[in-house]
Amino acid sequence: MAKSHINNFERWRRHLPENTAYLVSRAIDEIVPVFRDRGFEWHADYAGGGTRLVGPNCIALQRRSGTTWPTVEIRFGDHGRPFLSVDFGELPEVCRIFDVNGPELIPRLESNAGGGRASFILGKGHRRNMDGNFGYAWFAFRPKHKLDNEVAALKARSQWLVDVLDQRIPEAWYADKPGYVDQYVFLSPASNMFMKWPRPVSGQSPTPPTP
Repeated sequence: MAKSHINNFERWRRHLPENTAYLVSRAIDEIVPVFRDRGFEWHADYAGGGTRLVGPNCIALQRRSGTTWPTVEIRFGDHGRPFLSVDFGELPEVCRIFDVNGPELIPRLESNAGGGRASFILGKGHRRNMDGNFGYAWFAFRPKHKLDNEVAALKARSQWLVDVLDQRIPEAWYADKPGYVDQYVFLSPASNMFMKWPRPVSGQSPTPPTP
């Protein structure tokens, strides 16, 4: 297989602690099929096929049809900790990223889930700290039992999310202030970077605002 972030993910998972490896396996067996059964694929050339916008601890799933492409990233915890989060968005033909020089326009084939109008995080709906993390960050008395319960909760949320993405992200979710915009979804704080910058329109290049 050509070099891609998929290869990097496979290398990354070979060296995980036991419980994190268990969570990764459960996510691949239980969560990824929820999206694949509805037309999402893990494309080797996602985000340009490299690691500029996708870390090795990420599974990226995208459905390449329609005016905007619904895109989901399952991102596992840093330092091998046994939790994951789910970011998602819709990608128009022209997307945006921020680098050291400010906003940059890129085609959606080179973008990650955050390159569209806004990005969102799937949550548990408890409205507590770390509500977007499924798993545990530090300690659990029965770790595999805890992870099984977390995966079951995530599977239910993921099935709900696919139904939403089938109908397009509701306009009401594109709020000005980050936070919960639905029972199980909150607007990512990172979306604030784009709020003052015109939305990309399919086939057009937006112009950055005048300082």
